[in-house]
Amino acid sequence: MSSRFLKKFRSLITGLLCLFVWFPTPVGAVPVVESRQDKPPADEKNGQQPDSSKDQKNNEGEKSKEKPQGPPKAEKDQKFKAGKPSTWTAEQLAEVVLFAYGSRPVQTYVTTNMTEDGIIRLSTGEDTPPMEGRFTRRVLRKESSDRDCVRVDVVFPKQTFTFGFNGVASWAAQDGNAFTPKPEAEASFLASLTHDYWALLRYKEDGTTLTRAGSERITGIDTSILELTHRDQTKTRYFISDKSYRILHLEYEIPLSPGAPPTKFRESFYDFRNVQGVLVPGRTVLYENGKFVQEIELKETKCRLAKLDEEIFLRF
Repeated sequence: MSSRFLKKFRSLITGLLCLFVWFPTPVGAVPVVESRQDKPPADEKNGQQPDSSKDQKNNEGEKSKEKPQGPPKAEKDQKFKAGKPSTWTAEQLAEVVLFAYGSRPVQTYVTTNMTEDGIIRLSTGEDTPPMEGRFTRRVLRKESSDRDCVRVDVVFPKQTFTFGFNGVASWAAQDGNAFTPKPEAEASFLASLTHDYWALLRYKEDGTTLTRAGSERITGIDTSILELTHRDQTKTRYFISDKSYRILHLEYEIPLSPGAPPTKFRESFYDFRNVQGVLVPGRTVLYENGKFVQEIELKETKCRLAKLDEEIFLRF
């Protein structure tokens, strides 16, 4: 494959921007601000001490029977904050978004692993139709999003590309043969794993910080802007609908090579759907410096699979 061809398709998989660009794809809700507090036992509400004798039933050798724990439910009985989104703090707005996407406990339970299958369309120039291929993304959730294991497979009629992150380092393969990308391409790939919509939904466990960054009306929709500062001090801006509290767009800037000016990326989300209680976008569109470079249309999303072998995230 010539260097000219590689340059032409450097936007296929985000992160390996010198080769390809890919972006991860993640019901209107009532604003949630304060987390629900557990209700006290009935005896405590009456001012009495709980009766400990009730816990002595198994002392004669009876085995306690524990019911299997099912998936958590969204905390719909939480307290609500009066006022408009413009009056909320950054964290209050983020918690509203979390609830709109299924709530923190439901997301944590459901997205222990995830597989997405669909179609990827890659820009090949302004005067030519996009190049189309099959897209598969698999994720194994870890304690923080920067440790998640991620693997992306893109299949074209004549070539297959695989890009992955095993929780420590990134890797790449073409037609099943491993190769080492350039350092700047590896840095871009890792940045793409950082600047996604899951980073906002997992801001607490990631130890990142949030600030309000104003508001903007986009195609007739009022949005509030949250700016997230990652632990590496890079930033992602999220444009959140004031009506549905969904993330409609995100933006970030990174230099593609040392000393180069930053390139601005914008990812837009459409066709939201409910997958096992978690809201996910069914279609994402990526722009580079204002120009379309990629579209991913998901056909199927599966979460909490019975088994997702960790070995598939290791390098070839």
